[in-house]
Amino acid sequence: MMPNRKLTPGKVARRDKDRNGVTEEMERKVFDRYHIPWRRRPEFKVDHLIPAELGGADTIDNLWPQSLSTKPYGAQRKELLTRRLLVRIASGEMTLAQAQKEIREDWISCFVDHLGIVYLR
Repeated sequence: MMPNRKLTPGKVARRDKDRNGVTEEMERKVFDRYHIPWRRRPEFKVDHLIPAELGGADTIDNLWPQSLSTKPYGAQRKELLTRRLLVRIASGEMTLAQAQKEIREDWISCFVDHLGIVYLR
């Protein structure tokens, strides 16, 4: 499941209150917005579209329920992408703003661009 751009456009933290952590109340609201019953919580990771490590905000408009069973581009792949982007930023190959923009627009295309295509096995 990809994030719905209307529900999860992505947001960069601009103020301290944008970095207060994600509460269960926020997670419940995300599930409600995506019309997923809370009883299905174990099947998902409430994920930041723009990862916190890349300056993403802990706000409803940056969170979405990412399926843990989606293959091949699931939660583990997104975490791998985040690590790769951090390396590229640290080496000066890209700016933080570029990484935020790419992951916000389409994190799977961003993954393919930076790490290649992943095939099911």
